[in-house]
Order: sequence, then C-alpha cells, then structure tokens
Amino acid sequence: MGNQVSAGDVYYDNSTKTWNVKIISKTTHGILIVGEMHFDDEKTIVYVTPGDQVLKILRSKLKEERVLIDVPADALARIKETVPDVTVYG
Repeated sequence: MGNQVSAGDVYYDNSTKTWNVKIISKTTHGILIVGEMHFDDEKTIVYVTPGDQVLKILRSKLKEERVLIDVPADALARIKETVPDVTVYG
C-alpha cells in the first residue's frame, strides 16, 4: 500500500483541539479517503487509523459503485436535498 497512500485535506477540529489529516489512497477508481491522522498543537500524532482498518475501508470502497462530480459550491445544498445517501467532501 505504501506508495499508494498520501495525505489529503487538513482541518482543525476545535472540539478536540487537533489537526486532522485525511489519509487518501490513489486507485484506478480515483482517490479515496481511507482514514485519518490526528495531531495535537505540538504536532504530536495522537491518532492514526490502523493499517488493517485502512485496508478494510479501501476494500469496501472499491466494491461500491461511486462517482465523483465537480460542481459549484452553491449547488451542494441542492444536491444534498436531491440525492439520498450523498457524501460531500470539501
């Protein structure tokens, strides 16, 4: 898996006071989010999705039939209302 995995989006979770980094996997089906790493303010790792869980998530997502769409941000609310079981990233 090594060279197939890298860092994705980074965001600060004020409730846990951690910087969270998405773990993404580059596949022939696109880029998939397969876990997270959490860092405290001193940049110490406080959580990483375990490797076996990353593989489980990846296998599960590869079995799903999903698509990635590129839409303007102002259209996201309408998509969430219209499409059941949609996940919005970003």
